[in-house]
Amino acid sequence: MTKVLQLACLGPIQLTMNDKPVAGLESAKAQALLCYLAVDGRSHTRQSLAHLLWSELPEADARRNLRGIIMKLRQTIGDDFLLITHQTLAFNQQADYWLDVARLRETIKAIRLGETPDVTRLQETAVLYRGEFLEQLSVRQAPAFDEWVQGRRLRFLELTLTIYDNLIAACIAQADWPCGLEAARRALALDPLRETAQRTAMQLLALNGDRAAALNQYQQFRQRLQAELGVDVSPETAALAEQIRQGDKVTGWQGDKVTERTSSITLSPPHLVTLSYLLSK
Repeated sequence: MTKVLQLACLGPIQLTMNDKPVAGLESAKAQALLCYLAVDGRSHTRQSLAHLLWSELPEADARRNLRGIIMKLRQTIGDDFLLITHQTLAFNQQADYWLDVARLRETIKAIRLGETPDVTRLQETAVLYRGEFLEQLSVRQAPAFDEWVQGRRLRFLELTLTIYDNLIAACIAQADWPCGLEAARRALALDPLRETAQRTAMQLLALNGDRAAALNQYQQFRQRLQAELGVDVSPETAALAEQIRQGDKVTGWQGDKVTERTSSITLSPPHLVTLSYLLSK
């Protein structure tokens, strides 16, 4: 029977083999090594990996600990998923495996290449983000690994928010205001101070016929900005709130058809964001 390793890193680690939890890999450093190799995707020298996880130890001791961890990984997941030499170690990307981070990157790559992933694919990618990258994984006395994790946490959060931006845009293109609103709310749960998502939520609430909720969204966001950052909303957000308050006409969504609602808003959906923007940051 073919063994398929499934590794979910966006949130608390979930490690399964053929949909069954992998037992016997309780060591935080063993989990850290496996995730590092799988997510990074490159070959590393044993010396660099020993330093990554045991920088406080003499090299000989760190290398000995690394050998023990490699043996533990081979015992628990088998030899198919690691490429091992006397000097190097890598994750075997030709093996049968599933990695949530890889799926996230694939959808981002499709967007970057100008493809338009459908709503279903965007939704399936967005929900892969169950929490911070390697949430709850605590690796003692490994500052280099901690630094790597922190960098990836910021990166994968931003990529996930990019997926939500595109999901919102796809929902808007189909005039599916509830779908877009749900995506906007999920994005705001990850980054409550993301002002573009706040504006989109306001727009979608108004288009869905609930101007009171849209204005409440604005007031709550404004209060939060002032309390946490000591700043006010942007002129664009204030102008949108005034548009909603005035309440002219706009095309809205009701059931399976488009109807006219009372509120005049020009919907400005998030642009399809590409990695070129993210890489420039």
